[in-house]
Amino acid sequence: MDFENVVFRARDKIATITLNSPQNFNAISEELLMELGNVLDHCADDESVQVIVIRGEGRVFCSGADIRSLKKGMDDKDSQKLLRIVRAASNVGRKIRSIRKPVIASLHGAVAATGCGIVLLCDFKVAADDVLFIEAFLNIGLIPDMGYTYTLGRYIGFGRLTEYLMLSKLLTVDKAYEMGLVNVVTTKENLENETMALAKKLVALPHDAVALTKTLINQTVFQGFDQCLDREIKYQDLLSRSENFTEGVNAFLEKRPAVFNKQDLQNSGGGAS
Repeated sequence: MDFENVVFRARDKIATITLNSPQNFNAISEELLMELGNVLDHCADDESVQVIVIRGEGRVFCSGADIRSLKKGMDDKDSQKLLRIVRAASNVGRKIRSIRKPVIASLHGAVAATGCGIVLLCDFKVAADDVLFIEAFLNIGLIPDMGYTYTLGRYIGFGRLTEYLMLSKLLTVDKAYEMGLVNVVTTKENLENETMALAKKLVALPHDAVALTKTLINQTVFQGFDQCLDREIKYQDLLSRSENFTEGVNAFLEKRPAVFNKQDLQNSGGGAS
């Protein structure tokens, strides 16, 4: 299977899906999400695949949304660009949960925004000790997507969830392990070995019982998940037309602090310098 943004490999009942845009730190684009969804469909249908590993090529697992792609959508007057990306991300999230096989996230470096959303939906997380979880949706005038509030809240609780999401706090790998978000912490050099050891352990388990265990988890822990994704799509579409979103994207690319709520500043006579 040949793709531009992901690499697929299957061996010994273990499928490895690699996010393969290291030149832009595996930033999430519409194209990457479409390819990732197609590969997940293949893994779901292929009976020779029993465990799936998702990893990132290069220096980081994923740097979050491809901001340059969002900017191009603005410049091209493509009002549906962000909406298509959010829908594609939601589609990937639904596939990760609905696939009746364990999905392992193998992590190193930065795990940001939508990339973190992908990870939170995986069944297992093996992380190198350099991993840093970054939530920064509000920094570009958006809400978290991919069920972020749904999944992260189940790990860290309401109070910390609000703090991390609204203040864009960083989450270290050690703290993530304490919270139960990460299953294994290892060195970057040993990451692949630890990931494959877990994958092989899962392959050796009874496949039908593993599949039904994941189904049962979905039926209990993930009740209401689809509705959460649907609300995210609606809210993100609303925000995509806001001045704050435009300001957030421009500020990010111009490497300057964003100045949000400019209309409020103007109405108050404060202005923005």
